[in-house]
Amino acid sequence: MSENTNHNGRKQSNRRSQTTGTTRRSFMKAASAGAVAAGLGTSMMGSASAAGINLPPLARDGNKIVDPSGNEVILRGVSIADPGEQSRDWRGQTAPETFELATDQSEGWYNRIIRVPIQAEFIAAGTEAPAPEQMPHGDDWGPLLPGAFDASDVEWYCQTYIDELVELGRQQGAYVMLDYHRHYPVFHNEEHSEYDVSDDIWICSSDGGEDWRDPDVCGERGVLWHGEDQIDDIWNLIDEQNILEAFELDEDEIFLEPASVSNALDDELHTFWEVVADRYAEDMHVVFDVYNEPTGPYGGDWGGQERTAGELSNPPAAPGDAEGDYDVAQPGMKGWYDLWVDRAQPWVDTVEDNAPGHLVTIGNPRWSQYTYWAPHNEFDAEHMCYTSHVYTQDDMRPLDEKIGPATEQVPVFFSEFGWMEHDGLIPTPWMDGSRDEYGPEFEQFMESHDVHPICWCFDHSWEPNFFDHGDPGPGGAQGAPDADDWMDHLIDTTPGQFWHEYVQEKEGDRDQFADGDTAYPDGDTGPNECHGLGAGECYGDTDTPTPGEPQDTTGDGLYNDITGSGSTTTSDVTEFFDGFTDQYSDPQYYDFTGNGEVTTSDVVELFESI
Repeated sequence: MSENTNHNGRKQSNRRSQTTGTTRRSFMKAASAGAVAAGLGTSMMGSASAAGINLPPLARDGNKIVDPSGNEVILRGVSIADPGEQSRDWRGQTAPETFELATDQSEGWYNRIIRVPIQAEFIAAGTEAPAPEQMPHGDDWGPLLPGAFDASDVEWYCQTYIDELVELGRQQGAYVMLDYHRHYPVFHNEEHSEYDVSDDIWICSSDGGEDWRDPDVCGERGVLWHGEDQIDDIWNLIDEQNILEAFELDEDEIFLEPASVSNALDDELHTFWEVVADRYAEDMHVVFDVYNEPTGPYGGDWGGQERTAGELSNPPAAPGDAEGDYDVAQPGMKGWYDLWVDRAQPWVDTVEDNAPGHLVTIGNPRWSQYTYWAPHNEFDAEHMCYTSHVYTQDDMRPLDEKIGPATEQVPVFFSEFGWMEHDGLIPTPWMDGSRDEYGPEFEQFMESHDVHPICWCFDHSWEPNFFDHGDPGPGGAQGAPDADDWMDHLIDTTPGQFWHEYVQEKEGDRDQFADGDTAYPDGDTGPNECHGLGAGECYGDTDTPTPGEPQDTTGDGLYNDITGSGSTTTSDVTEFFDGFTDQYSDPQYYDFTGNGEVTTSDVVELFESI
């Protein structure tokens, strides 16, 4: 039983994962993959087991991530909940237990990377299994102004929660992404007051909780990422893009952080990464995600102290340089991304200085929806990668146009996506949808682009949740399902079932790593060819193959990429095996053995080329 003791006190307790008698299930591959195995012989197909997967240092090579031999790697995985959140007794499963399940191949989970969100409020709480009254300002939802923790708090958090997960990654064969996951929950806005959020959380004139609030940011809805020195540049963009007119706002309705808050945020980022990057510098299977979701400012209405964001694009009127649209891919939106790079480069530098050689990722404005602009203004880091977060927002469709171009130029982690059919704690229109609506689209996008998908969320409460939170659920006397029972609660109203099936299907597809203690030495780690170019000066000239059409990716005239995904994988072998006597029977394109005809020998040859 863990004790609720503050790390500044004399007592500490380490909550360790318990060995459980979890009932194991066996899963079979898709029928077509089984057909290939039968046709080619099981000895050829090979299967990675968690115990057999090594974790070498990975490197950036252009828009790809590669192992020490230069082989392309695709990291597929899931996000879990904050380990401090998971330490609470009612949750039924700790972060180590969740990590073990998420990487348990006997349960059908072939996740090669686990993303671990680290939230400022649980660092500042300094207490294992915190009760609501033990959270900062006694608020279980946890909004927190920057500057509430110091380096010793971060060290305590890492020792209490993260060290064990990093070691589990090594044992389970999974890379670990440590994610600085700071933002204020949107349900602290006034319009969400009916959702069991007390008045003293969000009403500025209330008598409760005022001691923790900066009077200039009462009613806050998100930490803005801008710096004190960027205010004039932000107002210039507001004027150029006619944001006041488009959204019928007055100047005093534009919310920007006071210097006390923006400077405290800057200090917090450096403090956090000085500790975390240094602590795990020798653990090369750790990926550092510098900033989860920068919110505003961005092109459009990012909301204010007492109102949510307006229409993200296509407002009633948007005259001027915005040309009637604040869509992320509009040329004028690059200005916001440029400001973000100026602001966040010093944070990336702190990671690089303390842990050189690691993969480094970072988000971008509007909740990491501005990934389109990443190739045009790259951060300076040796193995720099970028993230993109998209749920069911219409204005981020089609994915091929809003995110796809960036994936052709830089490594992109598609590190949050999903949908939710059932009712959540509060209305979440940006997540509303079903598997039939969004599953095929997400799958097509992942197949057509070299993205590293990390699905949200391998949890029973953080939405969209993979698992049903059971009865009575969060806050109930009995709590959520016990660790042994989570698989009995896997659901299909979110990506839970979808992702379970997907990672089984993709097992063996660019997720096995060559040995080596040194990252691939010949990778292209510098800025891509779009760097420094304006809008439309790069993407328009990119010859992007048509998704789904067989193509030659090696230049020898043979269609080695049968599915048109951009690379040759076991999925191409499966497709070729099923159709080599029919649509893939032309020797001009499919005679891989060079004997003038297409036979099973060509299927074997294609398989052996992977």
